[in-house]
Amino acid sequence: MSFKKITFLFLCCCLSSFLTQAQKLLSEGTITYKITISGKIPTPANEPSVTETKSGTVSIRIKGDNIRQDIKLEDGYSHAQISNYATGKEIILQSINELKYAIELNIKDKETQNASYYKAALTLNKEKKTFAGFDAVSALLTYKNGTTFSLFIVPDYYISYPAIFDRFPDIKAIPASYDLLMTNGFTMHFELTSLNEVPVENAAFRVPVGYRIIGQKEYEKLLR
Repeated sequence: MSFKKITFLFLCCCLSSFLTQAQKLLSEGTITYKITISGKIPTPANEPSVTETKSGTVSIRIKGDNIRQDIKLEDGYSHAQISNYATGKEIILQSINELKYAIELNIKDKETQNASYYKAALTLNKEKKTFAGFDAVSALLTYKNGTTFSLFIVPDYYISYPAIFDRFPDIKAIPASYDLLMTNGFTMHFELTSLNEVPVENAAFRVPVGYRIIGQKEYEKLLR
């Protein structure tokens, strides 16, 4: 092997080591996003279109193999999701006809649904911004089918289970700003507002008193 090749390989190894050391695992802490949902409401053909906008927050609590996500909108809507990656189970807290249910799902099923988003190629761009006091860089994800997704990421941190981010389930960074197109045609904008390494209580990952645990099949029956 030539001296140039040896030098090149050495530099690559050093660079890879540097990037790994520069990143920090957020094993316990919180991540918060401000979200804005906007889109046009269907109106009669002879009337001007109306744009609806509402805002809210997404809070993520992390403690080891446990992750809890809470979505709260200004109109009163709320959604809680508790994931335990050690057991492979996920709990959705939801009220149906004024009754409280904890719907138990299999994390593997969700991973199968999002299979097309795995192993995307990440390209970093030159544009930079600051979110929640952290430096973020513009990035482009290219999926296996050729489609792309633009976002800003905080490269200083990463989490053990990025699959909580459906569109970038194996990204080794913290998403800072991005837009998701919803099935109803509305757009949901996410913007990082806080990222903290703080203690998180175990109680956050327990099913609250008053909720009945059911499986997905029973849940589907309730919706009929």
